[in-house]
Amino acid sequence: MSVIKIVLWALDFTPNNHVQETLSKQVGDEVVFVGVGALTTAEEIISAMTDLKAEEVVTAIEDPCEMHKLLDRGVQPLVAIIEEVCRAEIREECKGYNPNTDVLVERGEGVVALRIREFARVIDIMFQLVDPQEKHVHEHEED
Repeated sequence: MSVIKIVLWALDFTPNNHVQETLSKQVGDEVVFVGVGALTTAEEIISAMTDLKAEEVVTAIEDPCEMHKLLDRGVQPLVAIIEEVCRAEIREECKGYNPNTDVLVERGEGVVALRIREFARVIDIMFQLVDPQEKHVHEHEED
């Protein structure tokens, strides 16, 4: 009997079967994604993981303080290592797009085909996490 892990998908596009298989191979267990859209704070992610009983999260949080909060709470987020295959105004103009492996994301300015190469744990890659006591300003804060 294999283990199935619930993975919170906190990105702004929907993963396909190839993405699911790629992550399954990397974590060594079957995974099922629960899409919640792009979450931007540690509190949102922790709340969603608790509500959905997710064991893992794939996120693209860029704020080092928020990432530090996740790590402090014992969450070791995964990030997708993505290659942009093409960008075009319409789907038919997107050359090199493989519907079996690539994810086509439609945005206001057109479409982007993304190829997810692999997943990496935040702690395993070269992020320089800021000490939360260090003063810096977030975009949503006012002076």
